[in-house]
Amino acid sequence: MFLAIRELLFAKTKYILIGLITTLTVSLIFIVSGLAEGLSADNASSIQGLTADSLVLEAEAEGELGSSFIPMHQAKEIINDQEQEANTLSIQMMNATVGGGDKQISLALFATERDGMLIPEVTEGRSPKQENEVLADESLKQDGIQLGDELQLGEETTYVVAGFTTEQRYSHTPVVFVKSDDLEQVNAVAVKGESVADGAYSTIPKMDALHGIPSYSQEQASLNMMIIFLYVITAFVLAVFFYVMTLQKRDQFGVLKALGANNKYLISGLITQVILLSIVSVGIATAISFGLGALFPADMPFILNMATIVQPAIIIIVVSVLGAVVSLYQVIQIDPLEAIEGVAT
Repeated sequence: MFLAIRELLFAKTKYILIGLITTLTVSLIFIVSGLAEGLSADNASSIQGLTADSLVLEAEAEGELGSSFIPMHQAKEIINDQEQEANTLSIQMMNATVGGGDKQISLALFATERDGMLIPEVTEGRSPKQENEVLADESLKQDGIQLGDELQLGEETTYVVAGFTTEQRYSHTPVVFVKSDDLEQVNAVAVKGESVADGAYSTIPKMDALHGIPSYSQEQASLNMMIIFLYVITAFVLAVFFYVMTLQKRDQFGVLKALGANNKYLISGLITQVILLSIVSVGIATAISFGLGALFPADMPFILNMATIVQPAIIIIVVSVLGAVVSLYQVIQIDPLEAIEGVAT
């Protein structure tokens, strides 16, 4: 530790420069991670937040909610077969107008039975009591929708906004929940706990249903690939830097070995430098990322919190240490006699 800190202070300009590069790279990792989390929530928060653990779908749908169609009488039988509480879920992507106006608003209509467990917590107003009332995601407020407004879906269907909820998005559109006992078919049966189904229907964990949402897997795969490349870049940059620094300090390491320092002492100093540099870079990058996140528009799908940062931060420190491992071989191979001769010449 003592050797590592003295070296950092002695060659502070070099370490500040590499720390700056690492900080910028880590900041980019955090921002992309926040964007991935935000897009995930904007695409599927309504499914992620369902008060259910598993879903029963039509077997031929292969896990895609939009392709599953279960007749209501079959859905009732499925519910009766469950040992846990269950309820139906119907999803329709629709366009709506407000108060008979011309402005079109895209939304996802989630219909469930009147006594359903799937209605989320109300943050403003009240839960729907009538079949012509809906509970809407609060993001619709950005379109000027308020409590009591009428949403017209098609020519004959009109719903009144009875309340608002939060974090209810599906396929990048706000969700409105309606209670109805007149559904002819549904997309799924949501079950608390493990669900059971016969051969015509399949059961999947709730989180597996996310991959059946249009564009969800593609978005997450693209962003995760970017994050992986940034991890590799961080490890590569630190590996090259410490490798070059080790070559430049080869003679000094040799003299230390001649004075009695062993490989373990020198290697621990090198690893300590990497860890300290990584921790400082992560700390500064965290502040930068939160600062930039506060400046982003409110409707931008970006979620950054400590839970989002902890995992990438740990991975960054680990890959940084792994990247510096290539320098350890140089430390071990240093011959004290050759190093002293090099210093003498």
